[in-house]
Amino acid sequence: MEGRTCQDERLPMAHVFKPIRASLKREYAVYVVIIRSAEGIAFYVGKTGDNREGCNPLISRCGNHFSYNKIHSQVRNYVDDHENCEYTYVFEHFGEYDLSQHSARIDHINEMERWLNQEIQELVQGDERYSILNPYLGTGFVRKEERVKRAALRDGMSKHKISDIIQTVTREVGT
Repeated sequence: MEGRTCQDERLPMAHVFKPIRASLKREYAVYVVIIRSAEGIAFYVGKTGDNREGCNPLISRCGNHFSYNKIHSQVRNYVDDHENCEYTYVFEHFGEYDLSQHSARIDHINEMERWLNQEIQELVQGDERYSILNPYLGTGFVRKEERVKRAALRDGMSKHKISDIIQTVTREVGT
């Protein structure tokens, strides 16, 4: 019999999945997926709220990661044996969805994702136990005005939130 069984090993048990309230909020967010497999630990860094249709809750993004639609399934596209891995999402919100400020909020969440990706890369640098599935490369040319604008988005509250994500990831993986 496939799946989990109760103590007498004869009857199947139902599975339980409990989304936390924060994962249901329609807010801009950045997140790190910690992927544990037999080969080690991998990370995927992502965000919510950057699409044209608005901002979906994190739980929606989590489900899309395992979709069989290759456009949406970023994690599954990277992980061949995805059903045999364990996943942990570490995330933080960066503001409620507000259509009137959508462009500015997208700029902010894009910068938070870049920043978080860079911090995760620094965290695992030189440690062969870890890999990043989607490392930020930063290879494109960015005008000075844009660099200044991006730097201004890295304010004190944002720094606190990014640092908190990194600390939580560190605790989760035991580095």
